[in-house]
Amino acid sequence: MENFPSKSEMEKLLKDEMDRMDAGPKEYLQEKLILLKTKTLKWEYGDEEEFPAWVFADLEEQDVGVAYCRGGHGGYGDVWGLIFFHDDLYWSSPTGHFL
Repeated sequence: MENFPSKSEMEKLLKDEMDRMDAGPKEYLQEKLILLKTKTLKWEYGDEEEFPAWVFADLEEQDVGVAYCRGGHGGYGDVWGLIFFHDDLYWSSPTGHFL
């Protein structure tokens, strides 16, 4: 995918997004951060397209993590979203914006 952020660019994107968060959600997410890793995502509604993503948090419940993907998350198309680690199909929060 075009313009996939480098690791250093992703670190900056994540920092900038977290700097805009309220204290409570920011503290919660900081506790869940993991080392950045890439993952290829596929959407169940797509045409078998694959999208590179950065996974940056493990919510430690029901195999759910948080990822950044310029291919969007769910019908909302937001770049920030929730994923299931064990699956190739992913979804976003009901508001379409996790962070």
